[in-house]
Amino acid sequence: MKARSVPNWIKLGAVAIAAAATGCASRPDQANILLRKQNQDLQAQITDLQTQNAGLKAQLQAETQNTIPQLPQSRLDELFTTCGLKLGNMTGGYTPSDSGPDTMLKVYVVPTDQQGQPLKAAGSFKIELFDLAEPDTRLGTWDFPVDMAKNDWFGQAFLYTYEFDCPWQKPPRHANLTLEVTFTDALTGRVFTTTSNLTVRPPG
Repeated sequence: MKARSVPNWIKLGAVAIAAAATGCASRPDQANILLRKQNQDLQAQITDLQTQNAGLKAQLQAETQNTIPQLPQSRLDELFTTCGLKLGNMTGGYTPSDSGPDTMLKVYVVPTDQQGQPLKAAGSFKIELFDLAEPDTRLGTWDFPVDMAKNDWFGQAFLYTYEFDCPWQKPPRHANLTLEVTFTDALTGRVFTTTSNLTVRPPG
């Protein structure tokens, strides 16, 4: 028996379906690219909002504590002022030798402005170190008033930050510690706090 030939309209339909399938296969890539771009834009907006929120919270805290800014708020809004804190990557235990246990804590921290950029802002610092594995968690507290902190500013070479030396007050017994740095801005009276986990080489 002679096989029937496939009608032309069926052939054309198959070609159309194949073309549509190919087009559909390319769409997910374009959709993923668009989705990634939208996610990046949203993340940038979230970061900006978080920075603005930190500044507003600090301003509210200053007003609650009856801190009077040296300039009107309308004027401060026009300036680059502190809106956050950023710890440097070298923050952690330190020893002058190449090996052996750490002899102190070194803290690299810089205020940041409304755009998250480093800002050389005057103010006082309070540094606290904790070992959450100990019954008495506090290992030390170091205070740096404005006149002392300005001597610890380092703005040469590749560093643009405050650098604080904090000798052990109570030597840690564990490697994993918690650091908290509080900055009080001298211009606005705003208070900013940042917390970070760090690893040290305990004495002994």
